[in-house]
Amino acid sequence: MNSSGRAPYARARRAARRDARRQRRRIREQRLTVLAQETAPPAAPPSWRAGRGGRVLAILWCGQFLWFVVRPVVEEKADSTPGDWIFLGWATLVATWIACRLGMWRVTAGRSGVWIRRFRTVTFLPWRQVSRVDMRRDGLLEFFDGHARPTAGLYGPARLNRILGRPDAGQGAADILTIMARHPRLRPGTDPDRRLRGTPFAVWSPLALGIVALTSLIF
Repeated sequence: MNSSGRAPYARARRAARRDARRQRRRIREQRLTVLAQETAPPAAPPSWRAGRGGRVLAILWCGQFLWFVVRPVVEEKADSTPGDWIFLGWATLVATWIACRLGMWRVTAGRSGVWIRRFRTVTFLPWRQVSRVDMRRDGLLEFFDGHARPTAGLYGPARLNRILGRPDAGQGAADILTIMARHPRLRPGTDPDRRLRGTPFAVWSPLALGIVALTSLIF
């Protein structure tokens, strides 16, 4: 097929994708309308966090990092250069961030806005900056505020949930956060305290570095 023959086919595919996106948006808007009518404001600030699956993945990730990255450097520490140990320190920090994103993420909604637990800080998004929250295909919650699009959370992708026959918890969280952003009456009456908001992931970095240091001393 030449380029002139492919062009109409490509345009038809783009048009079909646009129509599918519009249909999904219409269905969601209808669902949000019903949800806003049936939902009562929460008695306490709601919080969404990693479940059992995320914590298991975090443990598995840490185990394979210790086995495939830390162990080789420690076993050959006699031949290791300072650059090897600097690399190991940075790799440990990156591995800690990934493990926390898998097993310790948290999103908390309050009267004033949303708190998102991150590596160096707990980010605060006022409700006036949140127009809607979408569940992305990769399992992340995406906050639309007209400028940047902060992401948070890490749920199982919707397609995987359909295959496994599991409820789409990520889409449910996105819907609740969206109606809170649109309807102030559905927001909690108070803001969460520091314990409920959580602390930055960086507080766990000394523990990870300490484990590497202890491993090097033992072996």
